[in-house]
Amino acid sequence: MKFRRMLTAGVVALGALATGAPIAQASPVGPCADLRSFTFDFRTGGDDLRGNTEVIPFFVSTTGDIELQHIWGPFANNSTNPRTVGLNNPNWTVSSCAGQGVKFRVVSHNDPFQSDDNWNMDAVTMYGYSGTGGYSYLLSVPNAFHRFTGSDQWWTRLG
Repeated sequence: MKFRRMLTAGVVALGALATGAPIAQASPVGPCADLRSFTFDFRTGGDDLRGNTEVIPFFVSTTGDIELQHIWGPFANNSTNPRTVGLNNPNWTVSSCAGQGVKFRVVSHNDPFQSDDNWNMDAVTMYGYSGTGGYSYLLSVPNAFHRFTGSDQWWTRLG
């Protein structure tokens, strides 16, 4: 009885913590399909992404994190920036039903006299496409609100 009460209290506390974070909506669209490319719509806030900075996207799946082709700036302040990328190897695919989310790493390639780039990502939507061209995976985080800096280069969202 004492164990059951402790377990129930733990579940209630865990539920309270889980509701504080913005929810990502991620799911396959339709039946499972082999994904070959991804389109990202990034919403940039008040601090832009320089042209010499790259965003390294990863498709988080049940089989591990799959690094996608890299995305380069620039992204202007307060703008939406679509980018389409494929898997690093054009012969690879990943099942839409294995999708769990997305991960980004931002890397600055500073010119002389530049410090690390800071970038405000306010929202992101990811569409995964099969070889037939229809999108078969969707992840939407309308309230991403993350500031990438030289000391905070990673962001992950599971749906």
